[in-house]
Amino acid sequence: MSTGRRTRGPDAQSWNRPPRPSSVSRYDLVLAVIPLTFLLTAVLSGLLGVTLHIALGASGLFGIAAVVDALFLHPPTEGGPTG
Repeated sequence: MSTGRRTRGPDAQSWNRPPRPSSVSRYDLVLAVIPLTFLLTAVLSGLLGVTLHIALGASGLFGIAAVVDALFLHPPTEGGPTG
C-alpha cells in the first residue's frame, strides 16, 4: 500500500517527505496575500509617516477583500481549485 511518500534506499538513512504540489493554486495565493499586506503596510507606514493604526486598518480592508473574493466571488468547487 503506497502512502505517496518517498523513502531512501535501505542502506541510507530513511526519511519521509510529503509529495510536492504541482503548482500554486489561487487559494494558496490568497493565504499569502493576507499577511503580506499587513507586512507591506507596516513598512510603508514607517516610510511615508502614516500612523500605524491607519495603515493596519487599510491592510485589513485588503485582507477582507481577498477573503471575500476567495470565498464568495470565486468560491472553491467540489472538483478542487482550477487556478
